[in-house]
Amino acid sequence: MKRELGGTLYEGTPPVVAVPTGLPMTDGTVLAALVLVVEPDVDEAEVKDFVTRYRMVPRGEVARAADSQARWTLEDDGRVTIQLLCEESAARIVIPSDPRIHQWTALTRHGGGSISLIVSPGLPDTDLMTLGRHLGPYGGPYWHLSVGCIPL
Repeated sequence: MKRELGGTLYEGTPPVVAVPTGLPMTDGTVLAALVLVVEPDVDEAEVKDFVTRYRMVPRGEVARAADSQARWTLEDDGRVTIQLLCEESAARIVIPSDPRIHQWTALTRHGGGSISLIVSPGLPDTDLMTLGRHLGPYGGPYWHLSVGCIPL
């Protein structure tokens, strides 16, 4: 079962598919995450440039919203906009309004308002089993960034 939402707009990102999900934590809570699954044919240098430009940290390091210039907003029409800023450029992801997104934003706000934005290269699919194996304790490499909420 594929998890991506059709109609998502990407500006300034490598070719990716955005998958909103929740990650179970060891303390029993669930962390809202937006996994950007990098398309298979994207050059590794392009991914490295993107994660470096927006100061994403590799798996195992702590990512704090206060350390990034990334923010998300729930728009009046139900869309979710995620903005990544740095000195030389900006990137934006706009996810269309959908009941699944409304549930995901409620989960996000219940968990404190921050989203874990995760960039995962080399995945063959966007299904939950693949994502779970990759993001789990013995999974593959990824970069992440904590994205704080801008309330309207």
